[in-house]
Amino acid sequence: MTEGVFLEQAVELIREHVQKITDTEIVEVKDAGGYILAEDIYADVDNPPFPRSPVDGYAVRSEDLQGASFDSPAKLTVAGCIYAGDDGQSFQAQPGECYRIMTGGPFPKGTDTAVKQEDTDYGEDTVEIYKEQKAFDNYCFQGEDYKKDTLLITSGIRITFAEQGILAGIGRTQVKVYRKPVIRVFATGDELCRPGLPLKPGKIYDSNSMMVSSRLHELGVMPASVAHSDDSEEGVARDLKKASEDADIIVTTGGVSVGKKDILHGALKLLGAEKIFWKVKIQPGTPTIFSVYKNTLILSLSGNPFGAMANLELLLRPMLQEMTGNEIFYMEQKDGTACMEFPKKSRVRRFVRAICRNGEVFLPQGIFSSGAIGTLRGCNCFLDIPAGSGCIEKGEKVHVWML
Repeated sequence: MTEGVFLEQAVELIREHVQKITDTEIVEVKDAGGYILAEDIYADVDNPPFPRSPVDGYAVRSEDLQGASFDSPAKLTVAGCIYAGDDGQSFQAQPGECYRIMTGGPFPKGTDTAVKQEDTDYGEDTVEIYKEQKAFDNYCFQGEDYKKDTLLITSGIRITFAEQGILAGIGRTQVKVYRKPVIRVFATGDELCRPGLPLKPGKIYDSNSMMVSSRLHELGVMPASVAHSDDSEEGVARDLKKASEDADIIVTTGGVSVGKKDILHGALKLLGAEKIFWKVKIQPGTPTIFSVYKNTLILSLSGNPFGAMANLELLLRPMLQEMTGNEIFYMEQKDGTACMEFPKKSRVRRFVRAICRNGEVFLPQGIFSSGAIGTLRGCNCFLDIPAGSGCIEKGEKVHVWML
């Protein structure tokens, strides 16, 4: 085990122990958002599958519009009306004829352009057209979006609404994806009280379980379970062993420091887990432990709420990115300008909750201890203060990690 690693070393050690998920499953396209695609997707049909009109107006033969102008309009017979969903092959325009056509309607045989209705007199039986048009003006060609057998989406892409739309557009209702990681969350500490129960003297409500699970949900990986673990080495070891039967990742909060009730050390030893590192040279969340038990990764976070959330972002997200290949877990980093002072010196590298807007970095009002959660409201980044830094001055250039 390595004790006291820099953040980048911690991330590298985590990546070295991650096994990429290769198991696949079939899901409904409507439920596929956020998954990683596990198959190449080819077009089964041309899109659009027929020439169609991009405008409301009249489908005409361009040769019938030669010389047309407002003073000398082309006068055509309206042979019918075509709507989106009609079969264009059942219509045939003869010389001097046109068809009223709605957006998305298929072009009838013999026509090669659509005149916008505002360039006409809106005629029903006959129509006057006030401009010339070339062939294939206002014309959507069959297959102009993509042709049949075109590779549309490559395996390994994260599925978003756009990919779901493409899949639906070729008639797919199901798709093969890589399964999402199974994550189980445990909070430790006899002092914790479940929200909704009366708060007894000396107790505090458990906010860590809610914040960790909610944040994972926001990132698209809803935990398989969230529970409180017995505040004993044997109890925690028993819970970890049970969870490891199917979990890719176990996240714990609390019990990672050096006090008499910091039981994760003993629990991991009883479990037979291999400790990879303990303590990361950052504040908050210094005493974080990363362990491996069989094929399960165990990330044991600080019991202090902001300490837990800081390392969930800085350590768990890279773990998930490596495991899934999903770029949503990547944390964008930016430079900005401090718009207020941070009066504390930073002996070690410090991450401070902050707000970044248009390159300007603000700090929320309130206290910044690792046990405080009120100042998390509205924050969208961490201010990264290097080790050995003095006070941050207003106007100083700073670096942030976006959440």
